[in-house]
Amino acid sequence: MSVHTGPVLEGRGNTDYERYVRVPELLELQKPKDQLVHPEEALFQITHQAAELWLKHIDYEIDRVGELMDGDQPELAADLLHRTRLILDLLREQIVILETMAPADYHVIRVSSLGRGSGQESPGFAILLNVGRRLWPRFEALLAKRSLTVLEIEREPRTHYAMFRLVQGLLDYDAAFMKWRFTHMRLAFRIIGDRVMSLKGVPAAQLEAGPREPLFPQLWSTISELTAEFRPTY
Repeated sequence: MSVHTGPVLEGRGNTDYERYVRVPELLELQKPKDQLVHPEEALFQITHQAAELWLKHIDYEIDRVGELMDGDQPELAADLLHRTRLILDLLREQIVILETMAPADYHVIRVSSLGRGSGQESPGFAILLNVGRRLWPRFEALLAKRSLTVLEIEREPRTHYAMFRLVQGLLDYDAAFMKWRFTHMRLAFRIIGDRVMSLKGVPAAQLEAGPREPLFPQLWSTISELTAEFRPTY
């Protein structure tokens, strides 16, 4: 009696792992070596392709967070926000790798391969800019359902522990997003400088505004309100 040991899944590849992950298709998405305008282009393209995959997954998890808020499950929503924060941290560490590229090498890629393309056109990044608008109304609805305000949660975090965890999760995500934007800004300044125009005609220095724009400004202002209640004197 013969035992079949080959892959059982449909698709390309010699193993089920390759077919499930779609390894052949993934590895065909990069420019062939003989078409690279510079050896550093492989790093540049793969870094951005990997980022788009992670951004797509964050978007998927944010949808789940919203659904959990709708279902009055703040602690599970907080767990997923923690996951997305870890992915943002990974993206921040990943982008630093591009700092190993010499500016002169990047400019060869920029003028030869990118056309008018710019990171500002990233569909994944554009989607994440709307996370505040996507989650805040649902968070407010959850507050109303529980007859709570953010300030009340901050005043008594252990009394309202499940909601406090959710607030912390939203703040953690927001902080991680702003840190990622800051790291991207510093990368841009390091590679192209802060006094040039992007390929979309936007001054590179304009990137400085992004890291100062929280997705959930109401949460940050509430912390200031709490501090004011303690009437600190220094």
